[in-house]
Amino acid sequence: MKSLLLFVLMSLPLSSFAKTVRYELTIRNEPVNMSGKKTVDFALTVNGGIPAPTLEFTEGDDAEITVKNELKNSNEDVSIHWHGILLPPLEDGVPFVNTPPIYPGKSRTFKFPIRQNGTYWYHSHTMLQEQKGVFGSIVIHPKKETIKVDKEAVVVLSDWSDENADHILRNLKKDGDYYLYKKGTMRSYFEAIKEGKLMNQFKNEWTRMGGMDLSDVGYDAFLINGKPVSQLLEAHPGQRIRLRIINAAASSYFQVSLGGLPMTVISSDGIDIEPIQTNEILMGMAETYDVLFTVPEHKNYELRATCQDGTGYASTFIGMGEKVFAKDVPKPDLYATMDHDMSGMDHSAMGGMDHSKMSGMDHSKMQGMDHSQMKDMDHSKMKEMDHSKMGEMDHSKMQGMDHSKMKGMDHSESKPKKSTPAKEDHSGHDMKGAQATPMTMASGKVIEQLSVDKLKALEPINFPKNAKVHDLKLVLNGDMRRYVWHINGKTISEDRLLTVNPGEIVRITYQNDSMMHHPMHLHGHFFRVINENGTYSPWKHTVDVPPMGSRTIEFYTDEVGQWMLHCHNLFHMDTGMARVVKYSNFALEGEMAEHDKHDHHRMDPWFNYGRVELSSNHMEGNFRISQAWNEFSARIEGANIKGKNFDYNFKDEWDYEGDVFYRRWFNNWTNLIVGGTSYGEKTHGVIGIGHFLPMMIETNLLVNHDGKFRLDIEREFQWTKTVFSELEFTWRPDNQGGEHETEFELSLMYSPKWEWAAGLMLTNDSLGAGFEYQF
Repeated sequence: MKSLLLFVLMSLPLSSFAKTVRYELTIRNEPVNMSGKKTVDFALTVNGGIPAPTLEFTEGDDAEITVKNELKNSNEDVSIHWHGILLPPLEDGVPFVNTPPIYPGKSRTFKFPIRQNGTYWYHSHTMLQEQKGVFGSIVIHPKKETIKVDKEAVVVLSDWSDENADHILRNLKKDGDYYLYKKGTMRSYFEAIKEGKLMNQFKNEWTRMGGMDLSDVGYDAFLINGKPVSQLLEAHPGQRIRLRIINAAASSYFQVSLGGLPMTVISSDGIDIEPIQTNEILMGMAETYDVLFTVPEHKNYELRATCQDGTGYASTFIGMGEKVFAKDVPKPDLYATMDHDMSGMDHSAMGGMDHSKMSGMDHSKMQGMDHSQMKDMDHSKMKEMDHSKMGEMDHSKMQGMDHSKMKGMDHSESKPKKSTPAKEDHSGHDMKGAQATPMTMASGKVIEQLSVDKLKALEPINFPKNAKVHDLKLVLNGDMRRYVWHINGKTISEDRLLTVNPGEIVRITYQNDSMMHHPMHLHGHFFRVINENGTYSPWKHTVDVPPMGSRTIEFYTDEVGQWMLHCHNLFHMDTGMARVVKYSNFALEGEMAEHDKHDHHRMDPWFNYGRVELSSNHMEGNFRISQAWNEFSARIEGANIKGKNFDYNFKDEWDYEGDVFYRRWFNNWTNLIVGGTSYGEKTHGVIGIGHFLPMMIETNLLVNHDGKFRLDIEREFQWTKTVFSELEFTWRPDNQGGEHETEFELSLMYSPKWEWAAGLMLTNDSLGAGFEYQF
């Protein structure tokens, strides 16, 4: 009998012995004061706090997590996405894409096996809820600990605004530069002269981009574990500390450093890497890094996360006694040139990639990759990495991932068959000290600022040699003026799906044609980021694509489903920079098939903008509603025809004109105009082209139904951070519809905030004083 029982137990799959770990997460509206300046009532808490609680598991566990929606708004659903976790698509947590939404008063229990270990996180994937507080950390311990430490702590970085995230998006849609005033990062001619970089300013204006954009939103606080300043751990000299750092910010890159000490980075995005020392880590949104250090003295060391745009930082301390502060991060150069050949860019901010060492990459087989902008790369040195010679992936040394629950796999051998990342054994590495010896490092030196360019996998990563390669090129770009972000010139509402086939190697080349960093995340997969380390290039789930730069990633398609791919800048994703990766052999069924029809990514919402000008000799009103590529605008203007100030005899002394236009934008610069104009006694239908010229010049060229042309030119000059001028010039038929005449307006305005300005306004006939208000 005992023998029979033993036989039965040995015959059971390992999953039968898995421990079920249960959590309950309740999302509510609660007033909070995160910045220390203001209590707000729009915040969303999880179990009463921001950030949400840390969820801990051990690899091989079964997770069972119940999420409850207790929001006051009876129309607001919620969701939770388990970022970086390998699981079935139905449990991924993107509402209307692969998981049902959680409606008010309802709950959903997520169930999935824990197939990996490392540092991960979770957050809402519903609209802008992540910015409002729905995010937390996940720690998955390996079955057998291979790195021994005295203490460890989770470090959750975040950004916080006392302004409702819904209002933030509406403000950005009014003007992508809305928050420059709040951040104090407005570029100006006088400041450029003072810095000796006026020519740089002109070069940037010639590109029609204005300069490097490091962030869009003006935040009120940057936080670590929900606090701007805190004591993370008490620690004594000689104690070895592990920090699990997660960038859970909605739209902020962080430069992370430790008070006067290098950090030994041992893991990126939950996957162990060859240990490497660095003084600073540039962390994109959604990335995670695990670092080690040993407390050298009886002091209190600051871990500082500085927002990349230089507008603030968060601090937490480790140790005890006298405080040792991290070095101040230099303010970014607002006037650095951003040429397409990147000749004026500070490469230190991009990880310092040494292309001369990329000896393992055969680019001849990288179809779809645009090398035209990679002028300075010597491809003659790239000899060793021939993708055609990549043999079957050897997982024999990749310990730590339980593949027993991966359906469709042959488990007759102990080696996992999927090309998903696994945890390697660190026991062969001397990791006893915080600053391990150079023999244990990926390179023998301390990196000044670490990025993905220097990360190295512990084992070579090879894909099946007979797998077909599917090349995709995704061009990332956007228009800051209208705040539209897109991939290959289309938002997700226009071009939603990227279809892949199972059993192929998908190679994506991201080409960033914008001035901003984009942290690109793929759900349900890990991918290899091709860098100088060839087949030792690292696994990641989120990769930074730098301004005017490119990244190439590869993954094997063995996670059948429907998965989001998107920029993890929350506001970029919400305005179009996203896609849904769908396997060709996958079909949604039942409830999810119906939900998919209502995915908000299919929609292109309308946003509005208005401006009113009133002066002693002139008045004007403008109103606009717009989508990504469609825009309706109306303008009415009046001027005192005798050039008198403060004479508002509107019936006899004033002339009026107005326009109603529909614009269809073809790209960031050009739009078709159809509409009507009224001037004096004449009303005309018009058609024409609007174009944004180099040097930031707005133009409209119109022709009316009588064959008469009209030219509008508009240009803004930012003299100081708070003083600007607007020049408007119009050449058109006179108010009788006959000969052409010219009209101009020139203003000199003081504007301490985006919403209003006051100053002098000069027209053809007179000089007046007035103000303008934007809303």
